Amino acid sequence: MTRLGDTIKKARLGAKMTEKALAKKCGVAESFIKEVEAGRRIVSDDQAQRILKALGVKNPVSAELEVANEGEVKLRPKPRPYIIPVPQPEKKETPEETHAAGEAADAWLDALGGVVKRVPVIGEDNVVIDHVLTPVIGGKIEGGHPEKVLYYRCPDDSLRGFRIYAGDLLLTVPAKAVVSNAIMLIQRDGQRIARKITKMDGGRLNVQSFDVDFVSEILPAQDVYVLGLCVKLVRSL
Repeated sequence: MTRLGDTIKKARLGAKMTEKALAKKCGVAESFIKEVEAGRRIVSDDQAQRILKALGVKNPVSAELEVANEGEVKLRPKPRPYIIPVPQPEKKETPEETHAAGEAADAWLDALGGVVKRVPVIGEDNVVIDHVLTPVIGGKIEGGHPEKVLYYRCPDDSLRGFRIYAGDLLLTVPAKAVVSNAIMLIQRDGQRIARKITKMDGGRLNVQSFDVDFVSEILPAQDVYVLGLCVKLVRSL
């Protein structure tokens, strides 16, 4: 019950008038009076004054009516218009935009130079064919200087018996001497090849490959030009 409804009910009971009689006097339905008294209906200022005058209440426009304090009914805001997005055709980059994007990528790589490095990938003819982003830890990549390491892409299955296949990448760090029983990158007849090398007595080296058959070649150490030590295998999928 609201203060207005309470005031009307007290005045009606004081006048010994029923809801039906008050409704008839005000020209409204009996249910209207009941709902006003119960606080279930919000009435206008004019309707409240008319009911209170019918009951003989003096100064019906006073704050006692609390008509102005009745809760304001807020209107729901209008929904915002929604435009369904239409897919736009993919814009082809101009050569200038492609170049600019490449420069931006290079700038990011320069900023991350102490974290990752674009390590070149070479083939047997020593031509750079790709790059691989590789972590730099403590200023080194697998113990090698970041500017001197490289990936060697195996051109064939000549190391298949050692579980190294065509297309696999071997991360190689600089080395001048042979590490026995390791995969080394060497140069022979103008080409770079990876082979397993084992040191032997008398300054000789056992250079091994293993495709279908195991091949072992004994060479003097001075005939083997060592380029680097293969320290990590990156398998080709």
